[in-house]
Amino acid sequence: MNEFKKFTKEENLYVMKRQYGFGLIVVLGMLAFTVGGIYYKNNAVIGIFGVLTVICFIAIWQQEFVIDLSRNEFRIKNGLINKPVEIPFADFVEFELVKVRHNFITTNVSLNLYYMKESKEKRTGIAQGFTTRSMQNLINEINEILDEHSRKI
Repeated sequence: MNEFKKFTKEENLYVMKRQYGFGLIVVLGMLAFTVGGIYYKNNAVIGIFGVLTVICFIAIWQQEFVIDLSRNEFRIKNGLINKPVEIPFADFVEFELVKVRHNFITTNVSLNLYYMKESKEKRTGIAQGFTTRSMQNLINEINEILDEHSRKI
């Protein structure tokens, strides 16, 4: 049995640990604008960025990715408004690693999951980060979990 760095095991559920890095930088940036609005006594900036800071922090807190081995599905929850997406293993197509670079500097790396629904290919995000290596390690752990489960069947 492997010990996973990015997942915790709860019986037949593998729950991805919270990824704070990228989201917290966005929240801290908006918080800086809020503090700047307080410093310059600009109520519009305080209100707008204060509310956005709170909403983004709640969205980060509610994001989850679960591999449910008893139901043979992925469960993904992104954002505040979106309901959780349940993707059976049979509908899974592939992972996609997207790297955004500006002037040779990587600014964002995201991991997406492609799946089939109603004969159409759909996509949902799993995680974001700053390095390709961290996202590749996440893909490797997901593959280890799925391989271990397929050997038990």
